[in-house]
Order: sequence, then structure tokens, then C-alpha cells
Amino acid sequence: MKFQGRTEPLLRHRIAVVGGGINGAGIAWELTRRGYEVTLYEKRRVGEQTSSKTTKMIHGGIRYLEHFHFGLVRESLRERAWLLEHLPRLVRPIEILLPVYSDSPRNRVTLRAGLTLYDSLAGSKNIAKHKALSREALLERLPLVPVGLRGGFSYWDAQVDDLALVQTVIESARCEGATILEETRVDAVARNGKEWIVTTAGGEARYDLLVNAAGPWMNELLGASGIRARYVLSLLRGSHIVVNEPLVTIGALLQSTSDRRVFFVMPWKGATLIGTTEQAHLESLDDVHATDDEIDYLIARFNRYMRVATSRGRIVQSFAGVRPLVGRATNPSAIGRDSHVVRDGNLINVFGGKMTTFMSLARQVAMRADNCFGEARTARAPVFAGA
Repeated sequence: MKFQGRTEPLLRHRIAVVGGGINGAGIAWELTRRGYEVTLYEKRRVGEQTSSKTTKMIHGGIRYLEHFHFGLVRESLRERAWLLEHLPRLVRPIEILLPVYSDSPRNRVTLRAGLTLYDSLAGSKNIAKHKALSREALLERLPLVPVGLRGGFSYWDAQVDDLALVQTVIESARCEGATILEETRVDAVARNGKEWIVTTAGGEARYDLLVNAAGPWMNELLGASGIRARYVLSLLRGSHIVVNEPLVTIGALLQSTSDRRVFFVMPWKGATLIGTTEQAHLESLDDVHATDDEIDYLIARFNRYMRVATSRGRIVQSFAGVRPLVGRATNPSAIGRDSHVVRDGNLINVFGGKMTTFMSLARQVAMRADNCFGEARTARAPVFAGA
């Protein structure tokens, strides 16, 4: 590979990426395509933790508009369009209905304004414009409780097999030359002159640059290594349940009257996915699961709006992931989903991040790696493995 505008070969700087979730996978792929020698460390199997415990969506984040996170929504919608174009076998459009009841915390005027802005931020790459739907049209398409239903809306986002996406990106990075070390826990990292020493049970390895993309574990790693972080991470647990029947054929975004939160009901591999919750996670990161209270919360909210009531006996799976968010707030939903990429010499820390924007985040990290080594590199064209 040759550097744009130069004739000499690029130096093979060695970079370690810690964390094998979607963000670490994307970073390793982007850096490898820029000609860096990349090794990724993952304590378990790639994508096994938070990145496979999502609501299975690639989306702009319509609920972020309520807290004025317009930049993040615009970025997310741009990245949604890119993934729909480049990875159609895993990322597919899905229609979502948003019913409005007499006691819904957001009325039709507010929701229409939000959906209009959502369409506008998507620009020419929008999947389809939202539509207003009558009460009768909603009842024809979803098994909704009719009492109090006033009408609603239809809009479009995208659905993804989250674990398959991480594995595809990892395999793409491997095909480009990245070394992927699974079941390899990083015990500590230490700066030694101009190098970083990464210590695992198998010994030590030295790198020219370290990228900490450990997600919920990043502060734990920094603390064990005596490195101070600029940002504070809030760890929020998002829980889901899967019901063993195809109760819906299209998506639904429902509003909880008790706490103003929204949650999704989505068709998923012949079953029905319901979620998510948002609870502060203060327990061990090695044992993350949906609590009884969270399962009861999701069942109660689902049964409030759906005629096809469900119960614990119909749940075939429950799961939870921990999302690392930057900042603190009494209302977890108010914490921004923006990511922050901070370079301190030859250390890059990745705070936050979401599945939809993993490629945008990877480009930010790669740009800082280029800055670290004083050379702007051009990445090879992205080609997904198996595409």
C-alpha cells in the first residue's frame, strides 16, 4: 500500500486495541485498512457482551431529539444509511408504529414535530417519510388495546443481528491483516518510554500506540493501570425479554405512562423482542442479567398496550447489557449518547459510543492515530467479509 501523494511505504506502527465489542471491532478494521499493524484483545469472545445485548436496531435515535441531541441524531441517520447500503444482508429497514393514547405522556402534535425533524435530519438518505395513522389503521396492523387509543404514526428505522454484525466486522479486520486475540484478558497496561506494555496471562507485548475501547470495563482497566481519565462513565443496564410467539409482524414504539420512557416491541427471528429498561448498574460486570423487577416492568408495560397479553411462562429468553455513558444525571434517559475520543500522547481512550455509529467512531480514532504518528493516512475501501 502506498500513501496518497508519497512514494515511500508506510511505517508499520504497532497498535493495540483493547475491547472486542462493536467499537473495538470497527476501530481495528479501520486502523488495519490504514496500514497499521493491529492486535485486538478481547477478554471473552468478540461481541459476547454489551454489543450482543441490544434492541437489535440501527437507528437515528428518535428519542434523543427530546433532549436536543440533534448532532448525534444526524450522525446516526447518516451511518444508518451507510450500513443499509453496504451491509443489506444484516441491516434491513423496518417499519415502526407509534400509537398515541389519551394518557400518553407525549401528544400527537409533539410526536409529529419530532418525526418531521427526524425525516429532515435523514435528508435524501431517508428510508421513508413518516405518516399519520388513524385509530382504525393502527388496530388493523397491531394487536393494540383499543381503549383510549387516539391514532398515531408510522416511521422507518433499521433492524440488525447485532452479534453477527460484530463478528462480520471482526472477520473483515482479520481479512485485512489484524490479529484478533479472544479469551485474552488484559490485566494491565503501562507506558514505558515511547511504548505501551500490554500484560496478559500469556506475557507482555509492546506497542507504539494503545486504544482503550473496553466499554464498561475501561475505567476498571485505567484504574488497575494507575491512569486518570478525563470523563466519568455512568453504567446503565438495559434489559430485554423475548416471548416465544410472533406477536407482531412490524415494530412498535410504546410510551410508558408511569415514567415517560419509551420501549420497543419488535419481531425477532420468529419471536417477539421487548425492551429496553434503563437502570444504573452497580454490580459486577461479570454477571449482568435482567432482574426480576425489570422483567416484571416490561411484562406490565407490554400488557398495558397489547391485547395479546404475555406472562413469565412465555418468556424464552431474557438478557441485559451495560452501556457506558458519559456523564451523570438523575434521569438516565437524559444522559447523552455522544462518544468522546481523547488522545493523550500515544494513548487513545474511547468513552461511550453506540452500535449505529461505530464506523464514524472508528474514523475519529484513526484520525487521532494518524495525528500521533504525524501522517494522514488513507484507508483502503471497506469491504465486509462475506458480503
